[in-house]
Amino acid sequence: MRIIEKLKSSVFHDYYSKQSFLFQIGLRLFQTGILFLAAAPVIAFFLLLVSSIFGGLIREENYFSDKYNFAFVLVTLLMLLNCLFLTFNTGKAYSPEASNIWIGLSNWIPFFWCFWGFQTFLKSYKLRLQAAKILIFGSLPVLVSGFCQYFLKIYGPYKFFNSLIVWYQRPLGDDNGVTGIFNNQNYAGAWLSIILPLCLLFLIKKNRTKITSLFILFNSLSFMYMIVLTSSRGAILSIFTSIFLITKSLRNKVYILLSLFSIPFILNLIPLFSINLQSKIYNFLPFELIKKASITKFSSLDFFPRIEIWSKSFNLIKSNLITGYGAGSFKDLYSLSEGRFGDIQHSHNIFLEIAINHGLPSSLLIFMMMIFITIICWIKNSNKDLHTSFNIDIEMMKFNNAWIISFIVFFIIHIFDITYFDGRISTLAWILLSGMRSIIRENSVSKKID
Repeated sequence: MRIIEKLKSSVFHDYYSKQSFLFQIGLRLFQTGILFLAAAPVIAFFLLLVSSIFGGLIREENYFSDKYNFAFVLVTLLMLLNCLFLTFNTGKAYSPEASNIWIGLSNWIPFFWCFWGFQTFLKSYKLRLQAAKILIFGSLPVLVSGFCQYFLKIYGPYKFFNSLIVWYQRPLGDDNGVTGIFNNQNYAGAWLSIILPLCLLFLIKKNRTKITSLFILFNSLSFMYMIVLTSSRGAILSIFTSIFLITKSLRNKVYILLSLFSIPFILNLIPLFSINLQSKIYNFLPFELIKKASITKFSSLDFFPRIEIWSKSFNLIKSNLITGYGAGSFKDLYSLSEGRFGDIQHSHNIFLEIAINHGLPSSLLIFMMMIFITIICWIKNSNKDLHTSFNIDIEMMKFNNAWIISFIVFFIIHIFDITYFDGRISTLAWILLSGMRSIIRENSVSKKID
């Protein structure tokens, strides 16, 4: 009997040692991937995909044992069936490129697996805290390139490894915001604004040395200032969204709202200043931002192209509810519908875009799952009785809150614009969503909710 027990013990020891070894490899790949995500996305995508495979395979649970995956499995089947239908149904008035239809699946289906695989490396507060620090540190190239672009007039593009990695840093005209290493100012603004709540969390954390506190303050202010330099309205709005949601005091929330509404009026006063003062202000604020805040632009109907774009989008969706038209089809469809605003690449709302590309059922399922995970995660993390019963650190609760706010910022940005199709933004979003699922599991007590 002792021999049998020793053999069993040896087998179990070898199994868990192997699992631990694979976990450590996967974790290093995952953390290295998020470190390079902003600056070297191709390398990061490879590392993160491999890490998700490790993360999924070493989990004791089966993929289908988690009901949070069911919606994504159903979306996968719907998207595949829609692609087959659109590929072979050539009798329609509009037929998109077959290659685009299938390539468009890469924006979604791999992430449904990554959602599962990433959870292994975000399953605890400590792991999520490490991931947040790495994401902030990995964003330094975005800040440095942006400041060099704006103040030092250092322009790209800079290409590495036979153009495998490209840092754009486009030359700035009078009407352009900072892009940094990104291809577009809205992408840069979205990246920074999604990570900003995590920066603010570290900013308000207590019991730090003065040097550390000053560094964190400088880093947070750099994030906010770089967001302003992008002149992306959605990203700038996210600064106030993040501060508003993180702030607990009602009085401070009122101050934040008043500051937000006062900004356009303050910016509109700049042309009344002396020429010397104007030039000094323009050295620190992009002219594009001043122009966007113009009262005349607010009063112009041309300031609201999204209303017309969304109207066209709803009409397109009504005409083809189930299958959609295929990935990347909106540009051509908008042009065929005689849209007023010229070369429009997308519908400026991620869920309208999914419905147009892949059908309304797929869009609703993704939308409802994102909303559901966010709400359940927020409720569980805010459950004071739960935290008291299990003696959960209040710092952990605050950090989880900032993590959720980061995803909320992503969600809000994508109601008015789409930066998701930059792979860095989409990958970041699914990392956050995976972390939220881990928060739910970590804080879960009632099996009825989890």
